[in-house]
Amino acid sequence: MKHLALAALALGLLGCEGSVPAGGENSVPCLDCSTPEKLLSLPQLENSLFTGNGRLFVSGQADLYEVLRDGEAYRAVAMLDGTGCSGLAEHRGYLYALCGGSGPTDFSGLYAMPLNEPQAIPEPVFELQDMTLPNGMVVARGALFVTDGPIATQPKIVRLALDPSDPTAVLGQSTWLDSLPDYPNGLAWDGVALYTTFYRPGGNGHVSRLGFDADGGFGERTDLAVRGIMDDLIVVEDTLVITDWQAGALFQVGLDGELLQETAANSFAQPSSVVMAGPPLFNTTVLLVTERYTGDGLWVIR
Repeated sequence: MKHLALAALALGLLGCEGSVPAGGENSVPCLDCSTPEKLLSLPQLENSLFTGNGRLFVSGQADLYEVLRDGEAYRAVAMLDGTGCSGLAEHRGYLYALCGGSGPTDFSGLYAMPLNEPQAIPEPVFELQDMTLPNGMVVARGALFVTDGPIATQPKIVRLALDPSDPTAVLGQSTWLDSLPDYPNGLAWDGVALYTTFYRPGGNGHVSRLGFDADGGFGERTDLAVRGIMDDLIVVEDTLVITDWQAGALFQVGLDGELLQETAANSFAQPSSVVMAGPPLFNTTVLLVTERYTGDGLWVIR
């Protein structure tokens, strides 16, 4: 959920059949000439976040994990003693996570944790109302935006107003976009507009740009790409990297929707999120992909 302003790096794009954005270089590793490697086996993963101070968190049905590196080996530390989580975001030195709730898909508790305290654990700070499956989450325009889908009773994107003087204080919840007949899933922000993956029961999915009006409300929707069932996405420079949950693939498009590159189908088992990461956990810029339901992996593309 998860915009990282990373400098463009030459990562072995020679021989890659995928195209690259205007300007000639692409900091996204080659998708159609790299073989994903499993980093860790973890159950039912949903979202991922690589923070500004170099920490990596992944959420899942069973818990929230921090991924640590010991030499060349990686391990995951469970943080919430069996409390499942979904959406993750970072703002003003705090980690936000959607966790808890009364049912197996209800992650309506907003948790927060200071990122500069290594021994801290996330604590509940707010309870979202009238949400079926809070999932994608991102900080935009000083607020938290959260999707409710793709199985929501009333699919929508809500806005959580944050106290400018206290990152752990939520001033209120409001509906930013009622999204029927489409169900929003992943959510990303490029500094100007939101991007989401929509699922339409019985129809095609869409990657869409969601603009703001002059008052900060929903402005205009522009559909960029049509695909089956997609999940999470991130903004990388002037492109989007998106998980294709149905095809088991990862693909990259320009902000105009042009397909730039993609992995082979079934490279992953129901991929649920993607994040770009780097030092100190990794020696170079990499992509990390989580799997949900039929999968159990945290995968790396170098």
